[in-house]
Amino acid sequence: MHATIDAQVTVSIDLDKTLPLATLAESFTELHLEATILEELVKSLDERLVEAYCGEKHARGNGDRRFQRAGTTTRTAVTTAGEHEFSLHHVKDTAATGDDPTYFRPLEDLIEFDGQRIYQEDISLQSTELATSLSFRDAVAHGDGFTPMPSRTTINRRVREYGSKLGDFVRDRLPGTNADTVVPDGTKCHSQQDHCTHHDVNVTLGQITEGDDTETTLLDVNVDEPWAETAEDLKEKEAVTDDAAVVSDSENSLVDAFEASYRSHQLDLVHVGRTLKYKLWKDGTFPLEKRKEIASDVTNDLFHLKNSVALHAPKNERLAIRERIDQTLENLTKEAWRLEQQDSPKAAAYLRKWAQATVTFAELALEGQEIPWTSNVVERAMGEISKRCKNQWMRWTESGLESLLWLNLVRYADPEQFAAFADELLERSAKTAITMEVSVDATRGEL
Repeated sequence: MHATIDAQVTVSIDLDKTLPLATLAESFTELHLEATILEELVKSLDERLVEAYCGEKHARGNGDRRFQRAGTTTRTAVTTAGEHEFSLHHVKDTAATGDDPTYFRPLEDLIEFDGQRIYQEDISLQSTELATSLSFRDAVAHGDGFTPMPSRTTINRRVREYGSKLGDFVRDRLPGTNADTVVPDGTKCHSQQDHCTHHDVNVTLGQITEGDDTETTLLDVNVDEPWAETAEDLKEKEAVTDDAAVVSDSENSLVDAFEASYRSHQLDLVHVGRTLKYKLWKDGTFPLEKRKEIASDVTNDLFHLKNSVALHAPKNERLAIRERIDQTLENLTKEAWRLEQQDSPKAAAYLRKWAQATVTFAELALEGQEIPWTSNVVERAMGEISKRCKNQWMRWTESGLESLLWLNLVRYADPEQFAAFADELLERSAKTAITMEVSVDATRGEL
């Protein structure tokens, strides 16, 4: 089916003024040409479809046809092209029987509206994308500068709907991902529910290495679920390989959930100095400057190892790496002994417990396997959560928070997957059924 729309635009500009291009562009946008053309396109298609059923308007013999014109109704809609008001025809089937509809709108066989909603899927999705980085109120204010936006309560509902759909979309594509490195982390967000003051947020990223390329993907987001359930679920879906390396901080429940005899755990080296200073403070033995000195010495040892691996691994100088690993472990063991002798048991126990986990990345480098020595990739995702969800005045329900996090983190960590979700939601594959041609003639300043 074809529809041709003829549009004429007359532009007059005073020659005694210099006009910024931006002002001309803004004036052109204010004509709402996209909205007008879309409305006329729908009107043209509607009239053609009605004519196919009922014949040309007022044509002789129309009264004997099975299908009769039955008036029009107004349908309001908002899309990324603007606000629209469509006058759509109804047709009566005089021979309708049983479950067949007596009245119908022919256009709906060709153009699908989003149920009874005024805001269609395209503008709704755009509003939820804004809401991943702005509050619902700010998303309305920000978006209204470009296109009509839903209310903040409507955006909230769309976030819940699309976030839940996106979570299912990611989970359905998860089986067989086989990430060879897992980088999990957790945080807390304020709750507006009576049974708790905070929600526990668990985020798991995976890295898949193929040759020299490493792809990062979001494996899981959940709220108020234990790490053990996350690890078990990822195992069942084969989202993580059996011998995957786990890179994380020293949270016991997290490490225990992913720990297995065939898995290696790398402790984030950045966290070691911070945690050691805290343990030293808890022991209460050393003054501040001494605590800083001890933590700095340990951190320097670990980063010496990191730099050594970076230098020697590309040259396959395995002996140099082995010697540096042994020296690092020896230094940590001696430091733990000294701290114990100086009545700092918590700090000493921390170094003893986690010493081997600090050198995992170096041990694997000896086998030609490269894994991160830090969990920065998930820490940055935690930063995205913090920016959007952890302001002091923000309070969340469990389901609302989880939906927003799916939208936020998939867009951040795996934009290609978010784009695939958007394509499916908006049925963009249907664009292959559309062909558009635009012809513009402009002569002597007349358009």
